[in-house]
Amino acid sequence: MTVKNKKRSQRTDANRSKPKKTKRKTLFISIIVILLLISSGIAYTVLHAKHTNSSAVKPQKTSSSNGIVASSSVAIAPADVKEDTGDAGWVKVKSKKKLDKFTDLSVQGVTIYRANNPKVLKTATAQIPGTFMMSDIVAKYPDSLILNTSGFDMNSGQIVGFQINNGQVFSNWSNTAYGSAAFVINKDGSAKGYDLTTPADEIVKKGAQQSYGFGSILIKDGVILPNDGTVNWMIHSYIGNDADNNIYLIISDTSVGYDGTMAAVANLNLQNLVVLDGGGSSQMSLNGQTIFASQDGRPVADFIVLR
Repeated sequence: MTVKNKKRSQRTDANRSKPKKTKRKTLFISIIVILLLISSGIAYTVLHAKHTNSSAVKPQKTSSSNGIVASSSVAIAPADVKEDTGDAGWVKVKSKKKLDKFTDLSVQGVTIYRANNPKVLKTATAQIPGTFMMSDIVAKYPDSLILNTSGFDMNSGQIVGFQINNGQVFSNWSNTAYGSAAFVINKDGSAKGYDLTTPADEIVKKGAQQSYGFGSILIKDGVILPNDGTVNWMIHSYIGNDADNNIYLIISDTSVGYDGTMAAVANLNLQNLVVLDGGGSSQMSLNGQTIFASQDGRPVADFIVLR
């Protein structure tokens, strides 16, 4: 083959290879375009997806440091709120059966004491009642079962949530993450759980004498309610009553959580169970002896005293 023919042959071969390269390039571009379209569709779906609320089934996630989701907004009825309700008085709780005055029903991680036919006193009588050490209350009421109860603002000392003493309201309901439920002891010795959907004045008309609360209701009228996130890994205090109207004072230790607490009380036939203040506030004593000590020796604004 001559040099001229050889060059002509090389040009012909090169021209034949061009369509193959063009086809490959076109295919590659098509794949890129398809991938871009798919990615755009996924991004649009994620950004425009409708988010549904499922708080009735499981706790909502929140960025709040306390892990609690605030209750949905409820119109709060006005109430006849007193600045001070006077000296704290006793209410006689009436249990249906006579048992030992105080019974230890504690299990691993959960301290449980049952009180039968006790006289009950709430120490807080005003919105800013002052804070007291457990030792202060024990010195005043030595032969008693004592538990911290309602929460309070640690800066101002103001008590939180729905509060009644001596049959008078000194703090109304509020739409906040705390204080949307209360355990109420009535003048006739009965007890019941309420939330902020029931007006304060209506509760008073039904005979309320004392109320305690900070978190949510876990059991109401014998029905176990879904966990709303109030009970997390921290220490928590609780108050409740059973079908025979015995009063229960309870503290769950660190990491017990909602499931562990509900398992511990499963066989107690509780009718109402309300979450109280917790963390370093949680503390309990019986007849002057410490049953559960505050983690940080904290003074608190409200105690329940049973004797």
